Amino acid sequence: MKKLFALLLVLTMALSAFSAACAQEPVTITFWHTYGDVETPVIDEVIIPMFEAANPDIKVEAVRQSGDFNQMLVTALGTGVVPDVARVDITKTSAYAKLGGIVAMDEIEGFDALKDAVLEAPLSTNLWNGHYYGLPLNTNCKAAVVNLNVLKELGFDEPPATMEEFVAACKEKAPGQYKLNVSSLGDWDLYPYFWLFGGKLTDEGFTTASGYLDSAESVAAINTMLELHEDGVFTIRDVDGTPDAWDGINSEYAMFFEGPWAPFNEEAGIVPALIPTWNGKSASVVGGENIVIFSGSQKQDAAFRFVTFMLSEEVQLELLKVGVIPTLKSCVDSEAVQADPKWSVYMKQLESAQSRIPTPQASTVEQLWQDAMTEIFIEGADVQSTLTNYAAEIDIELAK
Repeated sequence: MKKLFALLLVLTMALSAFSAACAQEPVTITFWHTYGDVETPVIDEVIIPMFEAANPDIKVEAVRQSGDFNQMLVTALGTGVVPDVARVDITKTSAYAKLGGIVAMDEIEGFDALKDAVLEAPLSTNLWNGHYYGLPLNTNCKAAVVNLNVLKELGFDEPPATMEEFVAACKEKAPGQYKLNVSSLGDWDLYPYFWLFGGKLTDEGFTTASGYLDSAESVAAINTMLELHEDGVFTIRDVDGTPDAWDGINSEYAMFFEGPWAPFNEEAGIVPALIPTWNGKSASVVGGENIVIFSGSQKQDAAFRFVTFMLSEEVQLELLKVGVIPTLKSCVDSEAVQADPKWSVYMKQLESAQSRIPTPQASTVEQLWQDAMTEIFIEGADVQSTLTNYAAEIDIELAK
């Protein structure tokens, strides 16, 4: 009997030890992303080990994807074989939300603190149907790319602070010579000018364009661009057949707006600068990627802990070292950002950037914008009636 008791005791202890070991076994979450060759080693060799050291109960399987990532995610949603977390393009976030594929992150405890910590424009790309379906993981925007030598010919010793003084100098010292360039009538290229000159796209919730796109302010913004185009200050390459901005900035253009991938060359005087203000306000358009949690994940608590970690200042500044722009407000004035002549400009510009309309119908809305601008800038259509007609068309798409 004693031997049997002892055997049972040993078995009980073994089972207890096994249960404890099982209880401590870390969960594994899957993170899909499309970081490039430079960023991926930082994710794999620096960021993930940092997270796992701070969260020993969670393992992260980071999977770099290639090809058509959007189609891959749509297919995954159809099969139910989804990652727990993914880094997705800002223009696709609302589409995944409409499909029911990602969680409304604003319903998770702890979201509000993260929401308050990130820049407003990147955050707004996650808003759809009254909820935030993700958080901005990394971002970019357009800032001014200037040729200091051409600006000097216009009378500037440094980039102009206001568009009013820049326009006046162009008209006086280089009439009809096109010193301000935009590549196309598309939203990414033309929105910054539209917003700069006071235009509006929709209400704050991105639910309606009527009353905003066709408002008096928006009509005035388009008319300002038309006047600057007619005066020879503002050229649109796809309308005028003028040299591309990237080529022309080396010789004839004084300025164009572009992302941090622009052809900067300090020796040649091609440097970044804040977009000059108009009526006291600057403007830009935001790009980048969001981080989302999938509805099919069985480990959403662990996934949100990973999201929180990825939005820590330590991680955001680590990725800045390889050119990934942070989304945190606290990074704008950080030493790492302020010490760099490019990042300091772009992070400051983000404070006045705005989002393209976050909608599952993004491609259709983009085409409607381009069609409206084509009618106005190329066909000479009436500005007010054209904007009113297309605002109604966009309303239909936003209601879908």
